[in-house]
Amino acid sequence: MKTDTTKTAQIFADSSRGIYIPQHFAESARHDKFKYIEDSEWAILESGPDNESYWDAWESVLSNAETLCGGVLHQDGDLWIVWQQNAIDAINDLCECQLEYETRHGDAGDNYAHMPAESWTETDTRDFVKSLKEDKRDHAVKDHFAADSYKPQWQLLGIDPRWKDLESEQLVEIALECFDMSAGSIWGCFEDGITLASYAVQEIEIGLDSLGIDNITLDLVRESCDAYISGDGLAYVTTDAVWYALLDVQSFNYHIENHFEDKESL
Repeated sequence: MKTDTTKTAQIFADSSRGIYIPQHFAESARHDKFKYIEDSEWAILESGPDNESYWDAWESVLSNAETLCGGVLHQDGDLWIVWQQNAIDAINDLCECQLEYETRHGDAGDNYAHMPAESWTETDTRDFVKSLKEDKRDHAVKDHFAADSYKPQWQLLGIDPRWKDLESEQLVEIALECFDMSAGSIWGCFEDGITLASYAVQEIEIGLDSLGIDNITLDLVRESCDAYISGDGLAYVTTDAVWYALLDVQSFNYHIENHFEDKESL
């Protein structure tokens, strides 16, 4: 569906007029609807191709003329009026919104939520346990050189110490039920915590059909857009965004508590 910000290219004169297209334009166009065309250029074009300044004037008009509503001239045999900047703005806005969604919106992050369990390995288990035990700076201790200025990450995060009494399989099973997908970049997650897995977004494919941009206009603007525009009307945006499976400590502790309560009830 075409948006209010895009306009379809309009043909002004077809190629059958040949060398008389500039003259036809000057005679047919409403002069008050165009900017950046000198009175002398209108006169030269109206005089026809026998005027030695005819083609120079036409080149100037093609390069500079603009309608009051932002249309510009384009000749590829036929003469068109196209609204390039409207199309560029519409494409850039759509790509920006889609990039924001794919890299920051929780629903987009949830699309990766099935992957940690499906790809989990023994190496991931070792890395997870190592992360729990890893010493981290305790910012509550002002003296950097104090004996307790560094503590195990599990302690700093407030994780139930009974995690150490769980078998590796039990620990991982619980952890894989207790994480949220959190936004970040290749430089790290935007939130602190223990990462179970991470997934780089890399490239986003965006369909442009909803903008209703015609092929003439799209061919003209593809090199001027922020995104790469393919020949089949798709936009591609690269990003350094990463989705992180971040351990939810509250949920993790809740499941550990339930595990030991169930064990005691047996």
